[in-house]
Amino acid sequence: MAKKESKAKQRVSEFTEQLDSVFLAGLGAFANAQKMGSETFESLVKDGEKFRKEASKKTEKLIDEVQDSVREMRDDAESRAEGLLDRVRDRSKLTKLQSAFDKRVADAMDRLNVPSKNDIGKINKKLDKILKAIEPKAKKPVAKKAPAKKAVAKKAPAAKPAAASETKAA
Repeated sequence: MAKKESKAKQRVSEFTEQLDSVFLAGLGAFANAQKMGSETFESLVKDGEKFRKEASKKTEKLIDEVQDSVREMRDDAESRAEGLLDRVRDRSKLTKLQSAFDKRVADAMDRLNVPSKNDIGKINKKLDKILKAIEPKAKKPVAKKAPAKKAVAKKAPAAKPAAASETKAA
């Protein structure tokens, strides 16, 4: 029995040692996991900082490129606007030149007593008024005197050749 007890004690002792070893192995694994976990965590933090710096550089580069593009577009728009303004100014100068030329031509025509378009227009208006005033009076007598005028008109051409032959004979 003593052998059985000593074998049992021995087995219990072995089992206790094994349990103790398993427990210590678990604690070691836990400590290792904590250590590895913090190292992994720190590694991830470093990777995150590195990624943020790279992303920040890329973002700044993109922002710079966009700003450069916007500046180029603004400069292009400004140069186009300046070109348009120059054209408008040139047209303004051309208009001034044309009006000065027109004024000089009008003054020269006035000195030569050549009627202007406005003068001719005024004369045409006056003629229209005169014709309108004469027309109602002319319609009534013209209808009665029309045959008489034709007869006179026929005699007049015959008389002209005779007068022409008289002038040739003389």
